[in-house]
Amino acid sequence: MTENFSPPNDDCGRSVMTGAGKHIVDGVWRWLFAVLCAAILALPPAAAAAQALPDTLKGHGGPIKAITIAPDGKHALTASFDYSIIHWELSGDEGRILHRMTGHDGPVNDVAFLPGNTRAVSVSDDGSLALWDLEQGVLITRIESEPVKVLDVAVSADGAKAAAARWDHTAKIYDLEKQSEIATLEGHKGNVNAVAFSADGKRLYTAAYDGEIIEWDVAAAELERPVYRHGWGVNSIALIDDGRLLFGALNGTVGVLDLTADGAVETLASKSNPVQNVELSDDGTLLAYADTEGEIEVFDAATAAKIAGGPVAYGPVWDFDFMPDGKQIYLVGLDDFAIRWQVTPREIARIQSEIPRRFQLTESDDPGELEFQRKCSVCHTLTPDDENRAGPTLYGVFGRKAGAVPDYDYSKALRESGIVWNEETIGRLFDHGPDVVVPGTKMPIQRLKSVERRDALIGFLKAATSSLE
Repeated sequence: MTENFSPPNDDCGRSVMTGAGKHIVDGVWRWLFAVLCAAILALPPAAAAAQALPDTLKGHGGPIKAITIAPDGKHALTASFDYSIIHWELSGDEGRILHRMTGHDGPVNDVAFLPGNTRAVSVSDDGSLALWDLEQGVLITRIESEPVKVLDVAVSADGAKAAAARWDHTAKIYDLEKQSEIATLEGHKGNVNAVAFSADGKRLYTAAYDGEIIEWDVAAAELERPVYRHGWGVNSIALIDDGRLLFGALNGTVGVLDLTADGAVETLASKSNPVQNVELSDDGTLLAYADTEGEIEVFDAATAAKIAGGPVAYGPVWDFDFMPDGKQIYLVGLDDFAIRWQVTPREIARIQSEIPRRFQLTESDDPGELEFQRKCSVCHTLTPDDENRAGPTLYGVFGRKAGAVPDYDYSKALRESGIVWNEETIGRLFDHGPDVVVPGTKMPIQRLKSVERRDALIGFLKAATSSLE
């Protein structure tokens, strides 16, 4: 006859195991704990705890013009006024910089991953399209063209072609394998702001300041048809599917255009200020727009119901992109950093923009300081560190030969100019403009028509840089 085993209890009524039984139960618990840990670690990202994402991506030295999130949700690319592109790992408090890439001779206005996320393309004020190796963080090639602003770039789904929206009323198509330009598309009567490929890559859509959205045959590089004429310029487009196109316009209209019928438009929003950008979530279930007043609104693509929205930044949101799950957005504008905003669960945005920004200074006892902040501070610092800005530091500039700051990528024109910076040469720079004083320089055009303002700026610069020597 076998006795029932009942473990003794401690003074609090808890079961107390002794001897061999205790070792058996302890072993079972250890085994269960190991299995549980292994199961948690094996969970796919969607089932595990939510990825901790940086609130900001800090590393640029100027306003950020564009951002794109990789399909894996772990990496991003940003393009900036500081002439650089940063490849990010979305980790830590401010993101981890994998590579900072430079090679354009002007502000970089847009950037896009190629399939596989090991290469990218970018466009710039310098008129070129650049192809990048993201694993090495180096420029593969730069396809040159006329030096006009190129505002937007799109890549076909197979990664074979890219298209660029240009401010000379044209769009260009590129063969990314041959690393060459294929065609120039002429048909718009205004600057082209946006480009988008169809899913099969056979058609390209362009939108411009003339208010037209045009469909092109990619293989033939020919105009198929104007699909829509808006009364105001169209700033941004995104294909929802083969039959619908989302657009944002200069007069504040956000619309869904029916491409298969007679150009019928469903209006999602009518803002009092220009709509800067429109985007779709990766799965196509969400639509969103951003405007020049720092507001983003998100809609359900099927029902057009508003899901979330509100002010997210001070000043324009130039670009934004959804995380792959559609629950969070990264946005960029006048700040030197990108900002994360949670869409769902709905969260009131914590506006992290810094006001006033250094180039928005409106009050100072020194008129020269005001001119420096407004005209120069976006690109230059007064300290030995250039803080990743577009131009070299002005520390010790008086008496320095042009092109002499170590590790700064000067244009050939400036390096070979023979200029020594002093009151006279800096004065000429602001009287006539860098493009006249040093033809071929990548310095942005800056002129001061007022002699008093020019002299005040030069006086400030001389005092501020000399005090550091």
